[in-house]
Amino acid sequence: MPIRLSLFVFMVFWSGFNISYAQELIGFSAEYGDTFKEWKVIPVNEQIDLGELNLSWPNKSAWNDWGYQLHDRVGNIRQKWINRPDEWELIDGEYIVSIKNQWRGDLSIWKIKCDDYSLKFESKYNNLADDWTLTTDKYGSFDIYTEYEGDPRDWIIEDRLNEDLPLALKMAMIFITIHYSVPHK
Repeated sequence: MPIRLSLFVFMVFWSGFNISYAQELIGFSAEYGDTFKEWKVIPVNEQIDLGELNLSWPNKSAWNDWGYQLHDRVGNIRQKWINRPDEWELIDGEYIVSIKNQWRGDLSIWKIKCDDYSLKFESKYNNLADDWTLTTDKYGSFDIYTEYEGDPRDWIIEDRLNEDLPLALKMAMIFITIHYSVPHK
């Protein structure tokens, strides 16, 4: 898998630095090249199995209900209201994450809230959904971009967030990237 090689090189490069964050995830990749309903989430620790983010009902045409499993975490992501693709809810054990777009009709800027955390996550370029970033720098940085420009099958994550930030918030950002960057087929 080409993403693994790129991610390995990235990790070797960064391993020489003394960093005060714990990168948990380094990428995600479409399970099958011709559909974007099933994803593998790649953790940093090779001892941990790959995670999954999948459309809950892959045989239906609606993309409004997702589930994930990563490490010992299991979560669901659902569109909060029918026919409103601008508001989602992620439930992961003790966490309930609210995911809303900042401006109605603009699906490139998102507010993600959970407990005392409030994040702003957006596409870097309005006309190109290959590069997403956390613009709230209070908790560190989190960037997601395609391994190859224009190819939405393989993504790289640069996770420099504080260790205490819940995995549920990271999964919300991964979900937004997938849902609003890939063809719904």
